[in-house]
Amino acid sequence: MPVERWTPDRRRELTRTALIEAAAQVFARRGFYGSSLDEIAETAGFTRGAIYKNFEDKEGLFLATLDHHNQRALAAFGEWFDEHPPDTMDLDQTALAAAFRQILVRDPDWFALELEGRLYALRNPEFRQRYVANARQMTKAVARFLQDLARSASLKWKVAPPQLAHLLEVSAEGFQAWAFLDPDEGALFRSFFELLLGSIVEEA
Repeated sequence: MPVERWTPDRRRELTRTALIEAAAQVFARRGFYGSSLDEIAETAGFTRGAIYKNFEDKEGLFLATLDHHNQRALAAFGEWFDEHPPDTMDLDQTALAAAFRQILVRDPDWFALELEGRLYALRNPEFRQRYVANARQMTKAVARFLQDLARSASLKWKVAPPQLAHLLEVSAEGFQAWAFLDPDEGALFRSFFELLLGSIVEEA
């Protein structure tokens, strides 16, 4: 097997990925405020200087970590649909609800981290702009997926995909909060999504 030659760009890419993955561990464990760049660098096996070569600041690393987590969720979501082609599901609402829950519902540590980031954004107008811009990119990615889903399943959304994506994201957050606080509420999102799906889908 040929050995990959590590060009400077490839090294930077690998370093950046290692720092993001280390940050994901530390942020999830300690939260945004409780995490230090020194601990993140040490976890990744680099110095603090490596962080500043790849990211503007702690906030930039935090946003990159959210991007990384979101992209992994989208990839898992795509794999689910590869295994369950829409044209063979006959719009199984329960299955679709489970799939959307996979991308939109986070584990408790990540959910708490995102809430912490949101509170920080509310209190810091400059970071708020960066946070909102980052969130809008995720919404666009979900919207593109909804468009692809509609084409492959021969259906039409009664709501524009960008609006639908944002609606799903925002509503899912409320259901997540209660599900983590009260496990008995865990089925609420599935019930909501099945109800929503029945009102926004029509045959193409």
